[in-house]
Order: sequence, then structure tokens, then C-alpha cells
Amino acid sequence: MSKGNPRKAVAALLPAPLKVSGGYIVKPMTLGLWAALERIGSPIVTGKVPRDALELIPSLYLLTHDPREVFRGNILDLAMEWANTVPVKVMDEIRCACDRQMDAVHNVIPEFPRKKARSAGTTAGCPRSSTGLPNGTDGASRKSCGASRSRRAGSCGGAGSSSRTAR
Repeated sequence: MSKGNPRKAVAALLPAPLKVSGGYIVKPMTLGLWAALERIGSPIVTGKVPRDALELIPSLYLLTHDPREVFRGNILDLAMEWANTVPVKVMDEIRCACDRQMDAVHNVIPEFPRKKARSAGTTAGCPRSSTGLPNGTDGASRKSCGASRSRRAGSCGGAGSSSRTAR
């Protein structure tokens, strides 16, 4: 139970159905309802912004009916038949009731501290091997303002390879 707000915890454990205009009831968010909304790709659970009211109608239908309706296979037809009997103002009321039901659950979900991601420089806790050019150990590095490294001998095919002899 939430130590910070026990009333929210009790409300989440025992949420009451919410009545909206027209006698419709939005029941508490259950695993079954969540799964049904997920199955139809509802914007309520995906977080996507609906293009229009038509994308919300099946979700609103499931929020006010038994989530097992999703198994009837013709959820869009059922939802449209129902929507033809519902005044437009009820749509916002159902959505607000749904938000309140979801907030009741979200208010008491424990927040676990996120584990720190492993450093980009390690793989499974071990340092990654370099993918760049190796740094030479002779002389000063490029980042230094000291003397530059000596050129490679001609036999190495380095920048100084030519008919000239190495120093």
C-alpha cells in the first residue's frame, strides 16, 4: 500500500464504477479490459493521438461494455451500432471517466529507481575493444603540444615511405 497516500492506494484497490450521461458505466481498468483495448490497437493504451472519433468508438464501446465483446469478431460493427444511439457529449464523459480510472491505478504503481545503463565504453561490464586507430606509445600524442612522432620507416609503407631512407 502506498505510504505516501493511503487513500489513493485504497481507491486503486477498490475503484468504483463511474456513471456518465445516458446511464453508461465506465468500470475500473482491469487486465481484461486493458488486453481488449490493446487487441484493437486503442489510442487509450497505445498513446497515439486518434485521427478522428471513429478511431475512438470501439474503445469507448469496450469501456462501457464487457471486454469479452472483443472476441465476437465484429467489434467495429457492434461499436458503431452502439455509437448511433449515444449523444456526442457522452464521448468526452466516457474518456474523462476512463482517465480517472487509469489515474487511480497509476497513482499507486510503485516507482522503482531506474538502473543506470552500462557505460557506453563497456560491454557486459568489460571495456570494449577499440575500433579506431591505435595510439602510438612513442613520443607525444596528437593532443599534446609536444614534439610529433617520428615518421615510419620506408619499409612500413607509412607516410614517409619513398625512395628516401629513414632518418
